[in-house]
Amino acid sequence: MGEDKEKELHASEEAVNEEKELETKVTKEKTKKKKKEKPEDKLIEIEEKLEEFKEKYFRNLADMENYKKRMNEDLSRERKYAGYSLASKLIDSLEIFNQALNMETNDPNLKNFLYGFKMIDDMILNAMKEEGVTIIETKAGDEFDPTKQAAMDKEYDPEKAEHTVLRVVKKGYMFKDRILRPSAVIINIKPEENIKETEENSEENNQD
Repeated sequence: MGEDKEKELHASEEAVNEEKELETKVTKEKTKKKKKEKPEDKLIEIEEKLEEFKEKYFRNLADMENYKKRMNEDLSRERKYAGYSLASKLIDSLEIFNQALNMETNDPNLKNFLYGFKMIDDMILNAMKEEGVTIIETKAGDEFDPTKQAAMDKEYDPEKAEHTVLRVVKKGYMFKDRILRPSAVIINIKPEENIKETEENSEENNQD
């Protein structure tokens, strides 16, 4: 039994020595490789990393500038149209108020009363104009413009051109370069029955 233990101990020592020799060999090879690296190679590696960092920096800088630009544009737009919502709410109320002020009356006291409120109405309208509210100029005979007008109904007057405004039902308003409310209009459209009659008469004339 003693001899077996000695053999095992000897084999273990040999294995440890072999492992140490292998580690020493690997360390020497690494040292040789390091010695073989030239300073120029190291410099090229550093320059490549520096170029990569520069690209990342300038890309992030460009992203930040674009973000700031978008934020400034959004803030500018918000400031420009800040009064849009308020103007939209005021228009209908002011028009009803204006209609009441323009009522016909022979009572001198009521006329004076309405005259005072008419001045207030004008002041409010002028203040809104200063903020960018303008009336959309629409009159009978104008060609219908769906970008600034809304067709409330259609009628037909054969003496007027088709697709033109017959009457303005409600004024339209702009807020700077945006539509606040389109003009409500009645447009001149030929009924389908008249169109069919015209086509039939045209076919009969061609046959004759």
